[in-house]
Amino acid sequence: MKRVVRFWFASILVVCTQSGCGANDSSSASAGEAPDGQGSEIATSAVSGALNNTEGSVLGWNGPGLRVKQATFERVLQVLNPVGVAWAATWTCTGGTLAPAFAGPTSGPYTYTPVSCNVTWKNGKTVSSAWDGTFTLSYGSSCDAVHPFIGHQVAGCSLTRTTGASGNKRTLTGPDGNSYAITHNTNGAGSGYDTTFSPAPSNDGVVVTCGNSGCDSDGTLVISGSHLTGTVTAAGGSAKVWDHTVTGTVDVAGTGTGRVVTGTVTVEHNLMGRTTSTMFNSVTYGDALCCFPTAGSVTTTKQNGPHVGKKETLTFSSVCGEATLTTYSGSTVALTLEHCI
Repeated sequence: MKRVVRFWFASILVVCTQSGCGANDSSSASAGEAPDGQGSEIATSAVSGALNNTEGSVLGWNGPGLRVKQATFERVLQVLNPVGVAWAATWTCTGGTLAPAFAGPTSGPYTYTPVSCNVTWKNGKTVSSAWDGTFTLSYGSSCDAVHPFIGHQVAGCSLTRTTGASGNKRTLTGPDGNSYAITHNTNGAGSGYDTTFSPAPSNDGVVVTCGNSGCDSDGTLVISGSHLTGTVTAAGGSAKVWDHTVTGTVDVAGTGTGRVVTGTVTVEHNLMGRTTSTMFNSVTYGDALCCFPTAGSVTTTKQNGPHVGKKETLTFSSVCGEATLTTYSGSTVALTLEHCI
């Protein structure tokens, strides 16, 4: 059975998405701990958003927008407030554009507009996934003027993705108006609960650098200090359910549907005042239509608190977004990933 996460708004039970809100682990929450699965989900979502596998767009690596299979996206929107009956749906999407047209590093920085979509069912109900801003892309001086897609760039090329000062928010809105908004702000300096954390989160953005043989063979992804926040709005009220600061470095080997990621990402759980560290174990991105991993696993370790040293493992499957979580206590549950941020 898939996990369904529930939050209370003035004693009203509201259904939220499985991903990002964390596990429904009251014992962990009462002990001031990051819930089971949350650290693994956030680390995976942040890396997947920065290293998208889809090459259908010249900016496929840069998947902060919708680049999941429609079945996965439709599922998360229906979880917000399900229509209840299966209907045919019409999709309308905009964005996925770069301005000005790519002409190399000297013509930048560039503005990337992520993909926003509306879905209309046969019964007239509508849902949407909408971004409220753009991302800035800055290509380093070593980049060529031919390949806007970083996966084909030359040795030493670096591409930096940043947001404005207030970040860039994507809002998922269900058919009855309930919404779930996630903001990605690359200005992460000072956003973590732990002022002594080292290396300190910075405002340097998300950076991909190609290796000695170019990004077709290998590269490095650095998350300098992404501040991720989330709010659920329903039944006339709203609550902040996400507040995380993410930093880390991973190595990327291969390209296209053969990318393999190894390395470590650290998540500060700012609402809980806890820190987790996630190790990527040969995580493979093998589906050209999906921004989530399709093989490998991540192992997350609690870095502080009463359960310091405890580990969980998230193992990915070949089905887009579907994974199996082995919790800190050793139980096994199915988990659906929904966010590439």
